[in-house]
Amino acid sequence: MRGVNRLVLTAFAASRRAIQPTAGVRIQGSLMARAFSSSEQHYTIGLTGSGGLVGKAVLNEIRQRETLQGKPIRVICLVRGDKAEAPTGGDTLVWNPTGAAADDVLHPQAVAEMDAIVHLSGENVSTGLGPLGFLGIRPWTDQKKAEIVNSRVETTTALSKAVAAAADNKNKPKTFLVASGVGVYGDKFIGDSLEAADESANVDGVDGFLAHVSREWEGATEEAVKSGKHRVVNMRFGVVMSKKGGALQKLYPVFLLGGGGRIGGGQQYFSFISARDIARAILHTLETPSLEGPVNFCAPHPCTNLEFTKALGSVLRRPTILPFPGFAVNLLFGEMGEEMLLGGVRVVPSKLLDSGFEFLHPTINSALQSAMDEDI
Repeated sequence: MRGVNRLVLTAFAASRRAIQPTAGVRIQGSLMARAFSSSEQHYTIGLTGSGGLVGKAVLNEIRQRETLQGKPIRVICLVRGDKAEAPTGGDTLVWNPTGAAADDVLHPQAVAEMDAIVHLSGENVSTGLGPLGFLGIRPWTDQKKAEIVNSRVETTTALSKAVAAAADNKNKPKTFLVASGVGVYGDKFIGDSLEAADESANVDGVDGFLAHVSREWEGATEEAVKSGKHRVVNMRFGVVMSKKGGALQKLYPVFLLGGGGRIGGGQQYFSFISARDIARAILHTLETPSLEGPVNFCAPHPCTNLEFTKALGSVLRRPTILPFPGFAVNLLFGEMGEEMLLGGVRVVPSKLLDSGFEFLHPTINSALQSAMDEDI
């Protein structure tokens, strides 16, 4: 295993010296063939976003689990050529999401040796992290919104193109998992005005920037879907509960100092998932052929902002008596605050539950406790 890792990394280093910075990976066929010679003995996953919150959780889960479909799991971390640092936790290959042709995006032989590609990368939808949580977040600018859209749509379109082209050779990768978000359902789930949504809900024409982003993101898988040779899954993520990143990382210091409280009226719904469960759900999806199309990755019991606030205060043993008024949210954060802080999303994971997946942390209390106890 280690010998194979060194060979792939050697090929990667040689390709970096041999190509222009904006070109795709160019590795000689014989060397690539030897580098992937053990692919039939392993379940090989191409992973983007391996340095992000969910990517790290997936790598952590793989280290604990080790096998998938009876084979040792092998991870190929796909990194862009313009990134200075490569992630740890697997082999590394450079890819180029701006490539005009499929083989300019990622070497087709490399793609054809992967059993699955899990695409997690994308610009963070929040904008900054300060020492006091919310005080480090700024409203969306037009530039930020463009980065959020383009980082998802362009990269997914490029990978979809590469996946569709690779299938002509070995009918691999068989599975293409792409991140999306529960924001696709809109932000109008306030109180009991709307029942919880599942994957059968019609999301066409739903208002809101995040709904627009998610629809464009999911639509970018079109080439892989049309090829008919792949199982494509749009993973609609809820808010991931982890001290290592995301919303909880921003809220944690505020609540720890006793400055937490409900946001606005507190009746806006909140769909969440623990970092452990999202990693487990991704591996479960890889080995469950019945799961395809949109799949909600969120706990089965969404909560309101008020319930979340009380739960976090309880876990941290801190008071939660300082509300954040809605008018202040609108004044400070504009559209971003309206959608992400005052808006509500109430979603249930019908497909995951029907497929037999069991959540370790189905409630907000258990998800928050996991976030405090686990180092992921």
